[in-house]
Amino acid sequence: MSSTLTQVIARMVTRASSGSISEEQAAAPNTNLTEQGLSSLDYLKLIDAIEIELGVYIDLEGDIGFLTSVEGIAEYVRLQRAS
Repeated sequence: MSSTLTQVIARMVTRASSGSISEEQAAAPNTNLTEQGLSSLDYLKLIDAIEIELGVYIDLEGDIGFLTSVEGIAEYVRLQRAS
């Protein structure tokens, strides 16, 4: 499931970035999405997609450091689904 979740999130990153970040780039280990060029508007699109498609709420008032990588997002989604 985790590799599938990673692929789904990487695909969301590609869509949110209008293709400027490929799925392969997004899913690569230790890839920082901000350094790859994901803008603040792209992050909002990504968060919206995560909330709608994966059913996981992201509190923007809390710690959002996990949003800088697909691995971090996938782990956050797993933890939210488990609780």
